[in-house]
Amino acid sequence: MAFRNHIPGNGTGGSICRRGSLPPALTALFLAGLLQITSGCAAARLTQFHNFAQAGTAYTKASQAVLDEAGTAAIEADSLIAQKGRDGLRTPDERRQFIVGENQELRKRLMLLGDIGRHARLLQSYFETLAALADPKAPATLGTAAQGVFDSIGGLSPAIKSASLGGVKIGDRIPQATNFVVQVFKAKALENELKARSKAIERELALQEAAFTVITSTLETDLAVQLQLEETEEVIEPFAAAKDLPKGWAVHREEILRARVAAASSKAAQEAAAKLRESFVALVENRLSEPSIAGIITAINSMLNSTEAIKKATPTQ
Repeated sequence: MAFRNHIPGNGTGGSICRRGSLPPALTALFLAGLLQITSGCAAARLTQFHNFAQAGTAYTKASQAVLDEAGTAAIEADSLIAQKGRDGLRTPDERRQFIVGENQELRKRLMLLGDIGRHARLLQSYFETLAALADPKAPATLGTAAQGVFDSIGGLSPAIKSASLGGVKIGDRIPQATNFVVQVFKAKALENELKARSKAIERELALQEAAFTVITSTLETDLAVQLQLEETEEVIEPFAAAKDLPKGWAVHREEILRARVAAASSKAAQEAAAKLRESFVALVENRLSEPSIAGIITAINSMLNSTEAIKKATPTQ
């Protein structure tokens, strides 16, 4: 999806102090008031935090769709493998132990995906609290609320960091920390909060990035397993057999080919997480610019588009 330069800002950094509007074709996840700008740099600064919170909301919704798809793909791929390997298990006890073990592993994976989704939702809540703190009239109690949300985020992080998917530990994929300096704000409660926790929040966003780096890799693998088996059984073997092709063979072939292409585009989620982290750093340094906002929007839309493409193209769904 193309984006025109209608987002307020100077395009190079610094405070946003001009009017502007998003193109009407942007996703409905971005509400009508997302980038409404009022006069004065103080109001524009407040708007920046609200815009970033809205971007966080859109990211959370889109990333949840990826998590759901990753869970579905894992179950379907494992079920296909289990069906193929069942004849090799000679006794009922062997088959029972096998499927119980596979179910346990899948439950662990689904629980991990759920924790990553909760982690993202808590980050969204934290960004909404920051947006409220950006108002100079914000009550002092918001600082306590921010602390509570931060503590909840931290409660989920260790388990996510130590978890592995597809033999890859999520903690090993966390990108290096970004050095940045919190800028001075008129809203002292906001400034104090950012000085206290912005570097730790950057690390939590890096954890999201690492999680989706691993998730999208395993999602692509799970889809490849599923689609390879289906392509062999439903497309290649019927075509090679010395009999008439089954009804719908051509349609099924197209569906599988499109699904394989869609699976290869599943890395959009990690790119969206990376853009969100980069933009958070820019926000804290008071240089959130037009390209930063446009980059988040583009990445989130790509994440949604790739997920929808997989859903539409995967024959078993």
